[in-house]
Amino acid sequence: ALYNARPDLQITGRTLFGFSAAKGQQLEDHYFGSIPPRAYNFMVDLETEALKLGIPLKTRHNEVAPSQFECAPMFEEINLAVDHNVLLMDLFEKVAKKHHLKVLIHEKPFAGINGSGKHNNWALATDQGVNLFSPGNTPLNNLQFLTFFINTIKAVHDHADLMRASIASASN
Repeated sequence: ALYNARPDLQITGRTLFGFSAAKGQQLEDHYFGSIPPRAYNFMVDLETEALKLGIPLKTRHNEVAPSQFECAPMFEEINLAVDHNVLLMDLFEKVAKKHHLKVLIHEKPFAGINGSGKHNNWALATDQGVNLFSPGNTPLNNLQFLTFFINTIKAVHDHADLMRASIASASN
C-alpha cells in the first residue's frame, strides 16, 4: 500500500520527492543489527527459491542505508554470474510479491544515502583458481599481485572514457 501511494516509485523505481529518513546512517549501527522479521522471512524464501535454480546465496545482512538489505551469490565464472544475476532480479520481484513487498532494483534509489546499489564484483584468476589480485606474504610473492594490480589501474586510467560509456547509465 505504501508503494502504491508513491507514483515516483511506481514510474521510476526511485524516490523523486519526499523527506529524508528520520534516522540516516550517522552511526551505521543498524548494519550489524538483526534483520526485521518481515524482511528476514522474505530473504529466507528468496534463498530457498534461488537454491532451487542452482544459485547459492552466501550473504544475508542489513545494508548501510536504513531499510535496505543485501544478499550475494557465491563467486562464479562471469557468463554464469550474469545469468544468475538476471534470474535473481526476477526472483526478487516474485518472492517480494508473496510477502506484500516491493523491491527497488536501482543503483541509488535514495539520494544522499550511501550503501545502496546493485553491483557485480570481479576478479582475475588463473585456470587453476589462483586469484591474481591476492597479495603475497613476502615481497617476492607479492610481485604477481603488484604486476596485475598496477596494470589494471593503468588500463582503467587509459580507457576510462570507454569504460564509462559502456557501463554508466543516466541513473548511475
